[in-house]
Amino acid sequence: MKLAPTIILLGSLFTVGSVHAKWSRIPIIKEKPVNVINSPASNASLDSSSGFGHVDSLLSSDITATSTVSAGKSFVLFNLGKPVLISSSSFVNDGIEGRATLSASADKNGWAVLEEKVFSAADRTVEFKFAGIQAKYVKLELALSKGGIIRYLQFFGASSDKGYAVKQSADGKGGKPMDLINGLGGARVVYAAPKPANGFDTAVTYNKFSFPESDEKYRTIIYDFGQLRILNEFASVHSPRPVRFEVFAFDNLPEKEDWRGRMAFDPKDFGNVAPVAVAEDTRGDGSLKAKPAKPVKTRYLALRWEPEFNPPDFQATGSAEGNVTNIVTTNTVVINNPDGSKTTVTITVGDAHGAGAGSSDVKPDNPMQALAQNGGIQTDSSTITTVYVSADGKTTTTTVQQGTTTVETSTVGGVTTTKSTTNNQDGTSTTITEVKNADGTTTTTVETKGTAADGSPTGQATVTTSSTGATSSDGNLGAGNTPAPSTVTPGAPAGSGGTQVNVTSGSS
Repeated sequence: MKLAPTIILLGSLFTVGSVHAKWSRIPIIKEKPVNVINSPASNASLDSSSGFGHVDSLLSSDITATSTVSAGKSFVLFNLGKPVLISSSSFVNDGIEGRATLSASADKNGWAVLEEKVFSAADRTVEFKFAGIQAKYVKLELALSKGGIIRYLQFFGASSDKGYAVKQSADGKGGKPMDLINGLGGARVVYAAPKPANGFDTAVTYNKFSFPESDEKYRTIIYDFGQLRILNEFASVHSPRPVRFEVFAFDNLPEKEDWRGRMAFDPKDFGNVAPVAVAEDTRGDGSLKAKPAKPVKTRYLALRWEPEFNPPDFQATGSAEGNVTNIVTTNTVVINNPDGSKTTVTITVGDAHGAGAGSSDVKPDNPMQALAQNGGIQTDSSTITTVYVSADGKTTTTTVQQGTTTVETSTVGGVTTTKSTTNNQDGTSTTITEVKNADGTTTTTVETKGTAADGSPTGQATVTTSSTGATSSDGNLGAGNTPAPSTVTPGAPAGSGGTQVNVTSGSS
């Protein structure tokens, strides 16, 4: 007879433990699909429509923007600007009921039906999945027994955020507003709790979360932008029930390794920070916006929903808006200068997550933000290559910039000079200059400038290597970010032992 209370007590302990357990980090996805009808890289436009009100809202990047649709038959037709591969589509339903038909065409003459869906007013999201097809035109037809509102129409296929770097001004005021979570902003989901019922792969890839019934009080998503961003407004589209919405910004995410060696986040850390924005959907309309008291500068952003009661299913999508001055893509520009010389600039954008961090104008406000930004810079593989060729062809200069490092190579009269300059995290800069002379000698100079954060001196060391491998050296390279080497062997043959460099502290 005493067994039942014991089982109940153990069950309660397990429930409490799951609620307060640390969350495991979600692996970063390399590239994320983008909506082909409203991303900044899209050429889509409205071709025609019937039965829709505020139909232009369907092309808006504002996830809360609405379009009304009447009972009966209606349609909307989009011109994608060029043939585009699409393989799925969806929209958020606010009360409409009936049948939806999605079709595609290359020329508006012959149409292929991709999928039909019958749905009720209770279906929050209407989704279409079909074999990939190249289409220039897509058409959504509705036959409704009940009218209402639709929003957040999306089409996905091969288009992704790879190859784009989104730039913001230093104060975040320049440019035009853009959703930096669902567009090209490089945002990636790194934590979500409780585990979404639609699976991590789908939820993280499309930023559409279907949270199950849970003992947890909140539904939470944490994003990593890969670099510091300045954000001005936040929005949510969620299940139509009363909810409190909170936004948190972390200067650097308080993660720790768990017993398996994986990064983990303790939700109790929310108790150490105040939300930067709060809003409530008291009527259960299913959407809201939250405006912070001042622009929010952060790399890590958390969105948290608190439903009024524990629903069996809670769907949520969040957004974060910031002003964007420029979107950089991989491209090459050739400039023919008036003096007959030629300059070729090639921009190669790295991985989407954090692309452009190394050349970002957004600067950290404190050491923790600096740490977060430096992490993004170190992983940014974007490069800017500039090649200058003189009119007579005798001088060639190549400059490659990646992150905080710039490498310049020039050849003049048979002498090749390579200079690599790195802006170090401790406030110093390190320049390594290698000069290969026509007589076969090589001179390498390592120089640090500035004062290191720990007060260490800086200086210079020079090594000259002859064509036979013999070396000589001098210098006063101090510590700084780059410790003085005990042996420097540029160009020396294997097994030569290099040369000893005598170093004295000093500054240059």
